[in-house]
Amino acid sequence: MSFTGKPDTFLNTEITNDGFYPDIKLGELQRFYRVPAEYKSDVIEHHTRLAISDCNAQLAVKKAEWVALGHTMLEQVDAAMIGDELTKVEQYKRAVFCRAMGLLVMAFATLNRREQAENLAKEGDDTIQYHLAQSGRAIRRLLGLTENVSVELL
Repeated sequence: MSFTGKPDTFLNTEITNDGFYPDIKLGELQRFYRVPAEYKSDVIEHHTRLAISDCNAQLAVKKAEWVALGHTMLEQVDAAMIGDELTKVEQYKRAVFCRAMGLLVMAFATLNRREQAENLAKEGDDTIQYHLAQSGRAIRRLLGLTENVSVELL
């Protein structure tokens, strides 16, 4: 039971990824990023699929490099660990989960116009930008870029 009085139940759905990147468990998204109980499961799943697609597209060139080096899964790219999780896998999940949260906040503010949603809409832009920025940071780390800004000579 949570502090809100609502039971802590998490979705048992797993979204199958492309074979290179790990599958995504919606229950992890709910637990780690505190997805509100008001969000319907099909809305969460839809926006998470969009987030996976966006992240995979942004990483397409890097994935091709990794595959050219003989890696068939992200787990093989780097053995660095944080606790018992591979760093690259954690960064990938962070990218997907943060992008999904940004998309979910946008969807919730536009689908629901009760007072609660109006308050979210007022504060929602900051929340959306925060989650999208966190997703971008995780993508940059996966790409091997440590700074938040980079310059390229054309």
